[in-house]
Amino acid sequence: MKETACGQCGMTMKEFNETGRFGCSECYTAFGTELNELLRRIHGRDHHEGKVPSINPAHMEARKELLALRRQLKQAVEQENFEDAAQLRDRINHLELTTEPPKLVEH
Repeated sequence: MKETACGQCGMTMKEFNETGRFGCSECYTAFGTELNELLRRIHGRDHHEGKVPSINPAHMEARKELLALRRQLKQAVEQENFEDAAQLRDRINHLELTTEPPKLVEH
Protein backbone atom coordinates (compact mmCIF):
# COMPACT_ATOMS: atom_id res chain seq x y z
CA MET A 1 0.00 0.00 0.00
CA LYS A 2 1.41 3.38 -1.04
CA GLU A 3 1.72 6.01 1.67
CA THR A 4 -0.06 9.32 1.08
CA ALA A 5 2.26 12.20 0.26
CA CYS A 6 1.70 15.96 0.29
CA GLY A 7 0.87 17.16 -3.22
CA GLN A 8 2.99 20.28 -2.81
CA CYS A 9 6.23 19.19 -1.12
CA GLY A 10 6.04 15.39 -1.33
CA MET A 11 6.43 14.81 2.41
CA THR A 12 4.90 11.62 3.81
CA MET A 13 3.33 11.05 7.21
CA LYS A 14 6.21 8.69 8.01
CA GLU A 15 8.67 11.57 7.45
CA PHE A 16 6.53 13.84 9.65
CA ASN A 17 6.56 11.24 12.43
CA GLU A 18 10.35 11.04 12.20
CA THR A 19 11.02 14.80 12.14
CA GLY A 20 7.98 16.26 13.93
CA ARG A 21 7.73 18.96 11.25
CA PHE A 22 5.72 19.38 8.08
CA GLY A 23 7.40 20.38 4.86
CA CYS A 24 4.92 23.11 3.85
CA SER A 25 1.57 24.64 4.77
CA GLU A 26 -0.27 22.28 2.39
CA CYS A 27 0.76 19.33 4.59
CA TYR A 28 -1.89 20.40 7.13
CA THR A 29 -4.56 19.78 4.50
CA ALA A 30 -2.98 16.65 3.05
CA PHE A 31 -2.62 14.98 6.45
CA GLY A 32 -5.66 16.53 8.16
CA THR A 33 -7.24 13.24 9.23
CA GLU A 34 -4.00 11.82 10.61
CA LEU A 35 -3.19 15.11 12.33
CA ASN A 36 -6.62 15.21 14.03
CA GLU A 37 -6.11 11.66 15.31
CA LEU A 38 -2.65 12.57 16.60
CA LEU A 39 -3.95 15.67 18.40
CA ARG A 40 -6.76 13.66 20.01
CA ARG A 41 -4.22 11.11 21.28
CA ILE A 42 -1.85 13.76 22.64
CA HIS A 43 -4.25 16.43 23.94
CA GLY A 44 -7.53 14.60 24.31
CA ARG A 45 -9.21 16.79 21.65
CA ASP A 46 -8.50 17.91 18.12
CA HIS A 47 -9.40 21.59 18.42
CA HIS A 48 -8.16 24.53 20.46
CA GLU A 49 -10.60 25.99 22.97
CA GLY A 50 -8.46 28.88 24.17
CA LYS A 51 -8.21 30.28 27.64
CA VAL A 52 -10.87 32.12 29.59
CA PRO A 53 -9.91 34.90 31.97
CA SER A 54 -10.13 33.72 35.56
CA ILE A 55 -11.91 36.84 36.80
CA ASN A 56 -15.51 37.63 37.50
CA PRO A 57 -17.50 38.41 34.30
CA ALA A 58 -19.10 41.45 36.01
CA HIS A 59 -15.62 42.85 36.62
CA MET A 60 -14.79 42.32 32.93
CA GLU A 61 -17.83 44.42 31.98
CA ALA A 62 -16.78 47.19 34.35
CA ARG A 63 -13.28 47.16 32.84
CA LYS A 64 -14.74 47.46 29.33
CA GLU A 65 -16.90 50.38 30.43
CA LEU A 66 -13.92 52.10 32.07
CA LEU A 67 -11.87 51.74 28.89
CA ALA A 68 -14.68 53.24 26.81
CA LEU A 69 -15.13 56.12 29.26
CA ARG A 70 -11.41 56.85 29.28
CA ARG A 71 -11.39 56.98 25.47
CA GLN A 72 -14.34 59.37 25.54
CA LEU A 73 -12.60 61.51 28.18
CA LYS A 74 -9.45 61.74 26.09
CA GLN A 75 -11.49 62.76 23.05
CA ALA A 76 -13.45 65.37 25.04
CA VAL A 77 -10.21 66.90 26.36
CA GLU A 78 -8.68 66.94 22.86
CA GLN A 79 -11.79 68.75 21.60
CA GLU A 80 -11.61 71.11 24.59
CA ASN A 81 -15.11 70.04 25.64
CA PHE A 82 -14.34 70.44 29.32
CA GLU A 83 -17.91 70.13 30.65
CA ASP A 84 -18.28 66.67 29.11
CA ALA A 85 -14.74 65.83 30.23
CA ALA A 86 -15.60 66.70 33.83
CA GLN A 87 -18.74 64.54 33.73
CA LEU A 88 -16.81 61.64 32.22
CA ARG A 89 -14.06 62.04 34.85
CA ASP A 90 -16.69 61.88 37.60
CA ARG A 91 -18.28 58.74 36.08
CA ILE A 92 -14.86 57.09 35.85
CA ASN A 93 -14.05 57.95 39.48
CA HIS A 94 -17.43 56.65 40.65
CA LEU A 95 -17.05 53.41 38.68
CA GLU A 96 -13.52 52.87 40.01
CA LEU A 97 -14.71 53.37 43.59
CA THR A 98 -17.77 51.12 43.29
CA THR A 99 -16.25 48.30 41.27
CA GLU A 100 -14.87 45.46 43.33
CA PRO A 101 -11.34 44.34 42.56
CA PRO A 102 -11.14 41.22 40.39
CA LYS A 103 -11.83 37.94 42.14
CA LEU A 104 -10.26 34.77 40.88
CA VAL A 105 -12.73 32.11 39.89
CA GLU A 106 -11.88 28.76 41.48
CA HIS A 107 -11.68 25.85 39.05
